[in-house]
Amino acid sequence: MYYAKDRKNQHLDLAKFQFESEIEFNSLESIELPYCALPEIDFSSVNLETDFLNKKLLIPLIISGMTGGTDRSKYINEALAEVAEDHGLGMGIGSQRASLETGNTQKTLRKIAPNIPLIGNIGGIQLASQSGIDLARRAVDDIEANALAIHLNPLQEIVQPEGEHDWRGVLNAIEKTVKLLPCPVIVKEVGRGLSKEVIIKLFDVGVKIFDVAGMGGTNWTKIEASRRLENDKIVYQPFYHMGITLKKGIIDASTISKNNTIIGSGGIKNGLDIAKAIWIGADLVAMAGVILKKLEDDNNKINKVRLYDFIDDIKKQLKIALFITGSQNIREFSEKSEFRQIIK
Repeated sequence: MYYAKDRKNQHLDLAKFQFESEIEFNSLESIELPYCALPEIDFSSVNLETDFLNKKLLIPLIISGMTGGTDRSKYINEALAEVAEDHGLGMGIGSQRASLETGNTQKTLRKIAPNIPLIGNIGGIQLASQSGIDLARRAVDDIEANALAIHLNPLQEIVQPEGEHDWRGVLNAIEKTVKLLPCPVIVKEVGRGLSKEVIIKLFDVGVKIFDVAGMGGTNWTKIEASRRLENDKIVYQPFYHMGITLKKGIIDASTISKNNTIIGSGGIKNGLDIAKAIWIGADLVAMAGVILKKLEDDNNKINKVRLYDFIDDIKKQLKIALFITGSQNIREFSEKSEFRQIIK
């Protein structure tokens, strides 16, 4: 398989290839939904809508931020914005630092998707730089974002050949950003999970929305190691499966406060996975790797029809999950969960 020479396009190629060849275990497999043989509802009336960032989503799903800063990523994000708008999904974009620093605007995304939540994206380590707060403001302004995601990826940065290693001052920078931005701040990991201790620290400085991004999806530790010389890879191999599972991340995050919004991501592959994530405490979910694979074919050609069909399948699967638990809507479904009862 051909891999692009520049880092951003390499990431896209390697993430797609990893999805095809090796995806980590699904920690949601052990979750059992209570099958109801007497649902007493009309399947056609099952409602999947949910509210997020003062917008109505037709299904509790966000297309998670994947890429930015290259011509290829521009076409990918524009196609994703069109699909998200048509299906009533939320959409995040990949790190905006590269595009902002080179003066490349992504304003077209808001024109393509005027009615959905758009989520900007800046790295935590970049936020802690001298120009970090200004970068955050510009990221929000550029796409008229409804929220800004701050991604934390210390393990990826350590393994990445070009990675940044000084993580001092990130929490303080997040606190300042929460106070200064005109929109909510989301803090997310990139696939190794947010621990309960980290979420408490973030909650204490004003963060109310968390994307736990647990293990189970794209493994950026492996991806970055694969970009290193063969002799270097052995150093990083022991860390390939270090992190927090999606299941544990959601449950832990849900116990901190009823006022949090929890986004479950990290290996969500279908509508039943969405239902299971909500059952154990997530308010909505995010997907990335599987979305990219459906959008781009093996020759990196965009195929929106295939992605439209995939989203339709997810909607039907989630609707079935609610129906066979005797649930009329997302709220009713989540309130039945024994996990939610424990949280209360």
